[in-house]
Amino acid sequence: MTLLAHKDADGGVQTLRDHLHNAGDLAESYESEFSQIPRMAALLHDVGKVAQQFQTYLISGKGRRGEIPHARQGAFVVNDLPISNSAAEIVKEILELVIAKHHGELPDCINEIGDEAFLTGFTEADKQNPKYAYGEIKQGLHDLDLDLQDTFQQAEKDVFDFAGRTKLLKLSKDSRYFYSGLLVKYVYSRLIDADRTDTAYFETKEQYHPIKADWSELIRSLDESMKSFDSTSEINKIRQQITEQCRQAGSRETGIYRLSVPTGGGKTLASLNFALHHALETGKRRIIYVIPYLSITSQTVATFRNMLGLDADSNIVLEHYSTAGLQNSGNTGSIGTSEEEDAKERQRKLASERWDNPIIVTTMVEFLETVMSARGTKLRKFHNMANSVIIFDEIQSLPLNIINPFNEVVSFLSTILDSTILLCSATQPLLERTARKNLRLSDEPDLIDNTDGYEEKLKRTRIIASQESKSCEELANIIYEQALRNGNCLSIVNTKSEARKMYQCLQELNADGQFELIHLSTAMCGKHRADQLARIKVLTDPHDSKPVICVSTQLIEAGVDLSFACVVRAMAGLDSIMQAAGRCNRNGESKEIKDVYVYPLQGEERFKDYLPEIHRGKKLTLQIMGEHPDADLLSTGMLNEFYGMLLQSEDRDGGNSLLDGPLWKKENAGKTIYELLAYNESQRKQFENNTMGERYNPFFAQAFKTVGNEYRVIPKITHNVVVPYGNAMELLDMLGHGELREKIAILRRLQEYTVSLFDYEYKILNEKHAISIASEDFDICVLNGDYYKGEYGVVTETDMSLLMI
Repeated sequence: MTLLAHKDADGGVQTLRDHLHNAGDLAESYESEFSQIPRMAALLHDVGKVAQQFQTYLISGKGRRGEIPHARQGAFVVNDLPISNSAAEIVKEILELVIAKHHGELPDCINEIGDEAFLTGFTEADKQNPKYAYGEIKQGLHDLDLDLQDTFQQAEKDVFDFAGRTKLLKLSKDSRYFYSGLLVKYVYSRLIDADRTDTAYFETKEQYHPIKADWSELIRSLDESMKSFDSTSEINKIRQQITEQCRQAGSRETGIYRLSVPTGGGKTLASLNFALHHALETGKRRIIYVIPYLSITSQTVATFRNMLGLDADSNIVLEHYSTAGLQNSGNTGSIGTSEEEDAKERQRKLASERWDNPIIVTTMVEFLETVMSARGTKLRKFHNMANSVIIFDEIQSLPLNIINPFNEVVSFLSTILDSTILLCSATQPLLERTARKNLRLSDEPDLIDNTDGYEEKLKRTRIIASQESKSCEELANIIYEQALRNGNCLSIVNTKSEARKMYQCLQELNADGQFELIHLSTAMCGKHRADQLARIKVLTDPHDSKPVICVSTQLIEAGVDLSFACVVRAMAGLDSIMQAAGRCNRNGESKEIKDVYVYPLQGEERFKDYLPEIHRGKKLTLQIMGEHPDADLLSTGMLNEFYGMLLQSEDRDGGNSLLDGPLWKKENAGKTIYELLAYNESQRKQFENNTMGERYNPFFAQAFKTVGNEYRVIPKITHNVVVPYGNAMELLDMLGHGELREKIAILRRLQEYTVSLFDYEYKILNEKHAISIASEDFDICVLNGDYYKGEYGVVTETDMSLLMI
């Protein structure tokens, strides 16, 4: 009987032999290096389908999906192979991990209580369990022509190559194990992608064709677009000089670089210029542009498409971000390749899961939660970060509590997977100066020289900072006075509640309506924020400006191209203050230096426990002001001092550092992301203690699943609701009608109308019956309209006076 792997809705079948060999060829083809371990994994991942019980299920269609196990048997085959050296042992462990768990997620190598080890679980008793039908499968392997012995020997060479590279890097023990864990994820990614890609193309009767970009043509389009830029102003001349230096830097070899450009220096297009030329010179397959905030992804994509001459339907650029709840809903994810889903929608979903497009624009949240994940759906795109140019815009926004794992990931991507990393910022953090010193910067890491000269020429503001605390009412008066003096003013505070209160104070001062007041915060959905930013853009147009005061949280500080005549900021970290200054006189509208006023805001002590980074930054800035009373706070020297103090305050050599990523759940108290993804000594010891001294022999001990399940960039945001803004309610109504493909398109549009709530916010609103189920099919919640205000976004009280806290 011919063994089958899949049957489609029309009754068409794919043989098991074809699927395994197709997947093996795909897994091998993605990248030339480290290609044989993925090939071996793909050749064996579905051999459990040899069993008669699976074949009967597939042909009859009776039974539940996943009821008959078929993943673990491939790991049994690997476990039975003869092992002759340490490299072979490592290959065996990698294959056992990725094959046995190719449905779902990578496991913890040692369980949480430390009494079981995944890699010691492939016992003879396990293999003889009737549900696995392993004896039957071993007999059926001969008909599949898998050539396992030769492929396994080639896979050993992958490990020798990997070990050779890590030895040349002179890695610490922890870094070596961290890299090894990332190698597992990389192999897993190639296996998952090959398996799912072959299956998808079998079901759709289509052929797989990778998308390739013509970098030369894109460079030509960018050059043509930039010819239209005004080159007469001093600022634009400097921007052109910076862009030209980045263009020339494109010929550098693969590495990790920095682009430190003062605010307003045009780093977005300068970094794109570097990326395109570097991709052309070094043969990189794609450019991945990682930005800090979801609110500016669409803006960045629109800029790229416009400058590169691409229309909206072009598959050269992919915008991909993650908003928990809707996009990642279990229901929507299972829809996958439904026959009702049209070809365009299938391609969009496939592109988002795979990152196979030449240019990807994504968020730091999506990047971090991908590389920290253990899930196949997330990790599927990880291998497509290899041999790429990866640009991190506004890198100063990287959370402190992920710095050391981030350093390891980007260093692995560069030194092992041949990707070039570019860290961009007007306020460049000193990521290489951690106690672990695990960021592998290139020997000459800065893309441009004369930074000090550009800094002086681009200087358009000065900081006037006070150590005298102000009440909300007092600061509102200062903001209003500065708005009267300058024509408009931007005020930035540290929390949503402060922004609401400041806005209300300014409403009282602005009773005559002289200024248009605008409020911005993450309590608003993305569409609401975009509309507010568009209004500000019009009101602050230098050719036809109107009186406006904007009160915002720090979301406006990075990547938002707005310019005010004056900025007033609540005291914060020096990096945030410098970013705030970048929203003032941004394009040199005034030839005079404009003032940015900074004051400590009273009452913020109550925030220090749940907003520790803001409290820490504020404290260090005040310390620097006390030690350097006459210093220019906008200087690189002061910024370097601030970052040095910041890292020193939370960094500890040898582990247990904030920079290692402490886990926040009680059951994982004292553990860090870094430790669990590196050598994981504590779990190794716990295993030995719990097994009466039995030595833990496997090489891998990483807790992939624990980290993947717990790590979130913003850990306590767990609830997402659709809010009644714009046409959100109309879209929700449409979700109850129409064909499946139309519903999927609606779900995507609803992302713009979603707000993420903290636990405490969700609890308050739920107790007030302000949240209801809008769609049980897609598990979507909607907020009562009384609790969403046009001025504020989500509120927890309908009486706004109660929010004056």
